[in-house]
Amino acid sequence: MSTAPLRVAVVGARRVRQGTGEYVARELAARGCAVPAIVGTSAASVEAARAGLRERHGVDARGYTSLAALLEREAVDAVAICSPHEAHLEQLELAAAAGLHVFAEKPLFWRPGLERAPAAEVAATVERLVDRLAAAGRHLHLNAQWPYTLERFYALHPAARGARPASFALWLSPMTVGADAVVDAGSHLISMLQALLGPGALEDVEVTGEDEERLQVTCVYAHAAGSTAAALRLGRCLAPPRPAGYALDGRAVERRIELPSYSFTFEAHDDPTRTVPVPDPLVASVEDFLSSVSAGRRPDRAALVQGMTQLQALVAAASTTAPRGVAS
Repeated sequence: MSTAPLRVAVVGARRVRQGTGEYVARELAARGCAVPAIVGTSAASVEAARAGLRERHGVDARGYTSLAALLEREAVDAVAICSPHEAHLEQLELAAAAGLHVFAEKPLFWRPGLERAPAAEVAATVERLVDRLAAAGRHLHLNAQWPYTLERFYALHPAARGARPASFALWLSPMTVGADAVVDAGSHLISMLQALLGPGALEDVEVTGEDEERLQVTCVYAHAAGSTAAALRLGRCLAPPRPAGYALDGRAVERRIELPSYSFTFEAHDDPTRTVPVPDPLVASVEDFLSSVSAGRRPDRAALVQGMTQLQALVAAASTTAPRGVAS
């Protein structure tokens, strides 16, 4: 007996700057999902996104300028939220009300000034969304991609496998550095700490940055097995391919990107001749979402709440200590 394909609407399906929506739609379609409709911010952007999906990926989707309008007219099982993060919360609320599975670009949601809100209020918002989706048997997947590269890291540094690192550092190269950049990059740091060490608490968060080119966030991640010194280092880079990498207890990899194919390679920091190809982590993230939906997995409530409240703490520290002019 055949099973109908999962029908997924994509919000933000046009690639602007570093947007992932077009590629999420591509990967969903490549894995047998139907992408019947998309959402953009204007009639012009919707038509541009529809044309791009049709011409580059063979996806013929109807277009809307709001998720609410789409849900009034389309029968879908899930929504991929790849819009700017300021729009996420409203779209998450609509998805929860409609009883849809959700693939959400990180951060889960944000708005200007959220770093000053009570942490309990942020936690309660996440809990309410997750509980509503879980009660309907729906999954919520946060698209934080770096954890999917860990197997390739261990291929270069096998001695690190299975160890709980005493230190972890992640470096990224956004177009601007400052509090706004931490909104985006902080989720990467938190997702890696969760993947490596399980649940934990952030302590002693400090932010340093002397100019508009560099910013560093340091903290201690207290977890069941002890504590780990963590660092997020941001260095401004205006054009791709942007340098990035990470280190566990000093064992480091640098990410190399081959353009225009956008293929990934890890290079051992201590020996550039040692390299390993890295499968596209977006592909792995989409596959993880689809397998979770198929298996009927509930959202990881604790991880999602922790991720948002810890992101709030990182952005709050960056907002109060970053030098003037650094924020994007």
